[in-house]
Amino acid sequence: MMASKDMKAPPRRRRASPVVRRADLVAATVNCLARLGAKGATGREICRQAGVSHGLLRHYFRNPDNLLLETYEQLCEDMLTQLEAAAMPDVGEPGEALHRYFVAVFSDDWAGPDIIGAWMVFWQQARSRADFAAVSESFNFRQRALFERLVAQLPQRDAALPMDDAIALLSAVLDGLWIEFYLSDQRTPRERCVALCDAAARSLFGA
Repeated sequence: MMASKDMKAPPRRRRASPVVRRADLVAATVNCLARLGAKGATGREICRQAGVSHGLLRHYFRNPDNLLLETYEQLCEDMLTQLEAAAMPDVGEPGEALHRYFVAVFSDDWAGPDIIGAWMVFWQQARSRADFAAVSESFNFRQRALFERLVAQLPQRDAALPMDDAIALLSAVLDGLWIEFYLSDQRTPRERCVALCDAAARSLFGA
């Protein structure tokens, strides 16, 4: 029997774009790292979780054998881009840009258990692998440069510490509270982490 001309064929499922597929693989890698560590986050396990063939990795990454490194590079780039976008609009009172930066750091995007768990693995890799160490060094340099731009918006005052030391101290406070939030979001809730970062900035820069 012939199908009626009025009958519509079922819509075809659209194939995800390479950008979306790569983002899915990065998210799967982060999840695997948080659950299984570096040894358990194999290419096959990541592809199984993302629902793609292992052979497709070469289409989305420069070097499928170095998937963890490329994931680290991508996360560093994404994090810096989003933090800068959140903080840099020149609106509000002096000091609000730093506050927006802290809020963004402790958002669900960058303070979720998977992200911080994966970051712990990346830090471990940076201790023993030169390629991971280079990515870590570049990220820290760019993060400090962003801090300097945010602090430059504040009214100038006599500082107890040289600028480099003050920024290093603020960065250490931020990293420490980030890990503290990961260990217990009940003991140190998100709002308290942001408030403590604000307090450190006020103490260091009068922000």
